[in-house]
Formats: sequence, C-alpha cells, structure tokens
Amino acid sequence: MEEVGPPDFQLVVSDPDTTEQMFIEKGIPHTTCELVVVALKEAGPGLLQCLDSLMIAETNIDFGYALMPGPAGHSMLAMHVEDYEFAVAVLHQSGFKLMYQEDLSR
Repeated sequence: MEEVGPPDFQLVVSDPDTTEQMFIEKGIPHTTCELVVVALKEAGPGLLQCLDSLMIAETNIDFGYALMPGPAGHSMLAMHVEDYEFAVAVLHQSGFKLMYQEDLSR
C-alpha cells in the first residue's frame, strides 16, 4: 500500500497577492512563479509565431495555459519559461503584446 500525500496542483489566479496571503493564513504550503502572458491576435498563426520566436531564441517553455480572452478579446497564453527576462525580451522584440499583472487584475 502506498502512502498518499496531498495532491499537487497549479493555479493561475487573478490576484496572486491576496491568494498568497490566504494560503499563508491557512497554512497551505505553496510556491509561486512568474508567467509570461502573451495576447495573441490570432490563436492558430499567432501561437505558432510565438512558439517559433522562443524556439529560434533557444529558450524552453516548461508549461503553458490558455487563459480567458483578454480585455481586447485576444486569445491569451500564459507560459512558465526557462528564463523569464530573456523570454520577455525575445517576445517583445518579435512584436508580441505582453500582458502584466496590472493588465489582468480585475
């Protein structure tokens, strides 16, 4: 028989500061990480161009999430990348619109 510990799960939240405060108050172990969020004009071709830009720059994507459409109705992709600052620079230089916490919080 195997001992089963608490489940591991990942959340993308709109208010990370409040969420972290709540987890601390409740004694819930957690970690946080920065995500690069890209607003894509076109889901299919835009996604391919975004991934191509990162591949050509030789940086890795650890995992990604599709988010609800952004304020302008664009498809949004959140990614955890190998090097946050480098990926932000690559995507910015490639002409992608990056979204930041202040753009996403309600």
